[in-house]
Amino acid sequence: MNKSTIKRFLTILSSATDIERAQLYQLIRSAEAGYHLQDVESQREIGLLLQSFAYPFNQIGKYYKSVFYYRTGQYEKARRLLECVAESAPAQYRSKALLSLSAVEESLGRFEESLRLRLKSLSASDPVILLEAQRGIAVLRSLEGEHGAALRELERLIPLAHSIGRRGGHPTYFSFLNSYALELSEGGKREEAEQVAKLVSASPYVSHRPEWQETISEIEARHKRSSTITVPRGLNLKYRDSRVQRAIDFMNANFHRAIALDNIAEEVNISPAYFTHLFRTETGLTPIDYLIKLRLQKAGKLLATEFLSIKQVMASVGYNSKSHFARHFKRQFGITPSEYRNRLSRWRSS
Repeated sequence: MNKSTIKRFLTILSSATDIERAQLYQLIRSAEAGYHLQDVESQREIGLLLQSFAYPFNQIGKYYKSVFYYRTGQYEKARRLLECVAESAPAQYRSKALLSLSAVEESLGRFEESLRLRLKSLSASDPVILLEAQRGIAVLRSLEGEHGAALRELERLIPLAHSIGRRGGHPTYFSFLNSYALELSEGGKREEAEQVAKLVSASPYVSHRPEWQETISEIEARHKRSSTITVPRGLNLKYRDSRVQRAIDFMNANFHRAIALDNIAEEVNISPAYFTHLFRTETGLTPIDYLIKLRLQKAGKLLATEFLSIKQVMASVGYNSKSHFARHFKRQFGITPSEYRNRLSRWRSS
């Protein structure tokens, strides 16, 4: 629901003397659609409107307004609203609030508290909430390096995921597939990962989910690598081919925002396939691998300053997903971003 539609709806409601509950439930359905499309403004507008009505709509409104706060990085405001919803809202929204609280804690790096909240939400009767809660538990295990356990947990959930997917492709089903593709790739099951990633790329929601796009790009990049290990010649060097150098200059200028292989190839006016071949021949890396290393190099420097939070560092180098950032960082440096910063602090104080 866009802003103009919301305004028209507000006008209708404000002029009515007897608001039918059906109209409010219609508004809730619009809020849920906006949630899956990550339309933060609609979450704020609809949340504010619902809060002006009696229970249960006021509590549901708090939930959607908390989503706006969470997705705009206002974690403390989100937490306060979610704690209220988790105590007082109808059962379905209490479970949703617990899951959202766990996401807040995960974003702040408090994985133990995030796990506790997800485990608590397993008492929900809604299969969609159960799938999301258990998927989140697997993701937390993966962030701690337990990729085998995470993959086994996700495989155990396949029947539940398929039952939800048959309802017309619920967004939670594709979130599950995204996590499953990542863990298959981490486990070296390349072909299976590619097949699952293709299902994610066919989702009607993929254009609204940068973290899914990152998964697809990462798996495609792994597929294009040669079977031998190539030692990169280093980042930010000058290369002979002017097109490769222009591409690197473009990455350096835009690493903080979402860019894909097609964007880089378009910048140098050649096809993505030929550009990948040319770039790897010149640098020893695929363009996506180079971009990842460039982002992590920048992240390491920012973490060393201690002026920015890990969340801010992540956003500054172009990551939308904490799990992707943590996974890439650990693969590059052997430790998590938090451990990296802690070690630097101990080294300075010694």
